[in-house]
Amino acid sequence: MKKTTIKDIAKEAGVSIATVSYILNDVKTQSISDETRVKVLKVAQQLKYVTNRTAQSLKIKKTGLIGILLFKDNKPSPWSDLKYAKTIYRIEQLCSALGYHVILMQIDSTAPSYKVIMERNLDGVFLINVDQARFSTITPYFGFGIPVFVIDSYIEDSLFHKIMPNIEASFQFSHTLLGEDPQFLIMDSYNNEKWMDAIKQASGLSEERIYVYESLSGMRAFSAQFDGRPGIVMNEFVANEAAKTNQNIIAWCTCHCPEILSEDMAKVSFDMSDYTAIVHLMDSYIHDVEYANEEKFILLSVSS
Repeated sequence: MKKTTIKDIAKEAGVSIATVSYILNDVKTQSISDETRVKVLKVAQQLKYVTNRTAQSLKIKKTGLIGILLFKDNKPSPWSDLKYAKTIYRIEQLCSALGYHVILMQIDSTAPSYKVIMERNLDGVFLINVDQARFSTITPYFGFGIPVFVIDSYIEDSLFHKIMPNIEASFQFSHTLLGEDPQFLIMDSYNNEKWMDAIKQASGLSEERIYVYESLSGMRAFSAQFDGRPGIVMNEFVANEAAKTNQNIIAWCTCHCPEILSEDMAKVSFDMSDYTAIVHLMDSYIHDVEYANEEKFILLSVSS
């Protein structure tokens, strides 16, 4: 098969060869719009462009830095700061074992700052709880070929890996534990609307049987409608509160903290050991410019 050249990329993207060269080599002295930069990088990846290994080794020096960018909840809850603590700890632990240093940055929706990204040449990036709009804004700051994995975000782009709980399997497992269909769903709130829509659709429940957490009073009022009937509560912190008004629930441990729940509460957990393969997958991208994994959805395994 004919090897893709920057001329092929320029033709497909509708820009000059020089522009493609500037973007692929991350030349800082040229003024190129984010829109053009993103377009060229996407075309390069779609055409499976591979840089010359010798030239690349001379031009690009690996920094050994992995970025974790946590997008704070647009609608904060009392447990927002704890929601991804174990996920971040696990990723950092696994990256350190491979010799990487991790930079953690929390991004506020009201005043996002990407200065730390521009000041660092990251080898790979994990984006947590990012919405589509900010994802499109932030990705131009990453260089060509930098692997980007998103967690709990349904991004409409086949170039990026998406990591999320296996929702379909979770609903099936919950049905088995309950012995019947759940009558309601209390959801945690996420920044990514499409991710929340995917959860709602997978539940098979009508809108009036689904509550997205906003307040304790609102959740209690909703739960009171289903007194004693079986239901599912996402997020173990939310489940602890929901159990005060309805004991017949299954808690989905999306924060990976099942230990905070009572022993007799039915629960669904998600396997944190899956992150071992995920971090090694990123490592493969970093060290091999020709590496490609076609599976873009990585679903965390379900357990009791």
